[in-house]
Amino acid sequence: MAESTRNLNITPEEIESGKTMAFVAYLVFFIPLLMDEYKKNKFVMFHTEQSIVLLIVNILVNIIGVVTCGFGYILYIAVIVYYIIGIINAFGGKAVPLPLIGQYGEKFNLVK
Repeated sequence: MAESTRNLNITPEEIESGKTMAFVAYLVFFIPLLMDEYKKNKFVMFHTEQSIVLLIVNILVNIIGVVTCGFGYILYIAVIVYYIIGIINAFGGKAVPLPLIGQYGEKFNLVK
């Protein structure tokens, strides 16, 4: 898998003002997308991208769980761990892609 080559240039002010909304993005991804103030915050939009990827993975894991009569629920533990990692990164002021799946968030191109 290719490493991300984009340079985010997130300022410390964006990080401090966006920590709470970055956390909210992991709970309800579209809330930051509705608020103009946070649409311009690169830190919040980075974590919104990550939360959208997690939502898609979560949906796929749930489908696998239904189709395989429970096997996918083992994968669901990994999804929960990814949510925890994302939330820790948001509160820690880090813009680090999630392991294995985080690079796909770049495809949404929300960080401008």
